[in-house]
Amino acid sequence: MLNRFRVGLAKQRNMSPTIGALINIYQTTAIMYSPLTLIGVATTLYGLWGGNLIREYLPWFTVWHLLGGLVAFILVAMIFFYKIIIPSIVAWSMQQAYKHRNPVATDLQSILRNQKAIFEELKDIKDRMVGLEGDRNA
Repeated sequence: MLNRFRVGLAKQRNMSPTIGALINIYQTTAIMYSPLTLIGVATTLYGLWGGNLIREYLPWFTVWHLLGGLVAFILVAMIFFYKIIIPSIVAWSMQQAYKHRNPVATDLQSILRNQKAIFEELKDIKDRMVGLEGDRNA
């Protein structure tokens, strides 16, 4: 059961590259904050005024609950990124790599042209062989 859960957790989905494109463009144009910055800002706000406001509704809530919640949020976000976002980023990157001066794509096009020429030559040989058999039977 545990092994099945681990395999399911590690399995990635094949996604559209759109999400990856948006993330990649965002990463190249903006600075993404880190989990440590998030925790630092959250604990600062909690200490300044957030703690009092939260404790009005949840008197048992402490800074440790806040930190635990943030760590859980970060772990869930990491799993989400691993399973969905990263495959999309890779798919988009591969699309971009294929479209823009990719030597593999150029080689593949050359191979396909050569393959087409070989098939045409084989068709000509086959037609000549059929013609020779027809001459023998006549």
